[in-house]
Amino acid sequence: MQPETNSKRDQLSQRIRDSLRKAENYTLRLRRTYTRLVVGGFVGSTATVLVAGGTAVQGPLVGSGVEGWRLACIVAALLSLITTICVGLGQQLKLEERLPQGQLCIGRLRALDLALAIEGREFDETAQEYKEVVKAFPEVMN
Repeated sequence: MQPETNSKRDQLSQRIRDSLRKAENYTLRLRRTYTRLVVGGFVGSTATVLVAGGTAVQGPLVGSGVEGWRLACIVAALLSLITTICVGLGQQLKLEERLPQGQLCIGRLRALDLALAIEGREFDETAQEYKEVVKAFPEVMN
């Protein structure tokens, strides 16, 4: 192999690793956000059921009379609002669609990195596939 080809191979390898790092960071941020929203929605929903159900079974848990019922309804409504916001944000951000795209991009970049390391694959073919990955996943790469 010529020194110039090795230099190009090293540059492409570095670009792939940089892109892989970006894709991993992007996917990790999405996964954390998705997890937080799912947990927030689950906890909010569960707490709403407990407050509303407990109040329905035993009467107001805090206070008594109309004020106790009013307080229980306010707490249940706020918890329900938190649940709605978490679920709505998750849908609005399209996390369930974006997360698999990030994971797919990571897989393709890892395969390219491995292909370059093995050196059994043509440089031009690997460079072209890298360009295709960058073009296919612009959101993940930025």
